[in-house]
Amino acid sequence: VDAAFASRQIDPNDKRFVGMAGGVTFSGLLNALDGVTSSEGRILIMTTNHANRLDPALVRPGRVDMREEFTYCTSQQLCRMYERFYPAHPAYAEAFAKAVESCGANVSPATIQGIFLMHKEDPLGVIEAAPALCSEQSV
Repeated sequence: VDAAFASRQIDPNDKRFVGMAGGVTFSGLLNALDGVTSSEGRILIMTTNHANRLDPALVRPGRVDMREEFTYCTSQQLCRMYERFYPAHPAYAEAFAKAVESCGANVSPATIQGIFLMHKEDPLGVIEAAPALCSEQSV
């Protein structure tokens, strides 16, 4: 959501909006979240890399009831993710976690999911590929 609006005002000279017949306004987004046309009984997940830059009206209590920070994976998370992705091979989960941790890089759950998807049918291959995460995370 942090990329949707730089401010509440839309600059008509902004090249991102040239030729657009409509667009999402800040007011329109707020109304979609909890205005008269919003629906009840739903869960909305908003993500941002810059929570401190979000407009207070967007994240006020009632609109944002819960905040969760997604941090880097712990050893336990690595094992549990492996076991869920490769349920027929839980014995290799600890080896996978050690392989990831051996490189010393902080790795996000999204990165781990990505490597699992690249090795869908290869529970041992993903362990062999884990050290490559170090070079990818050094950026």
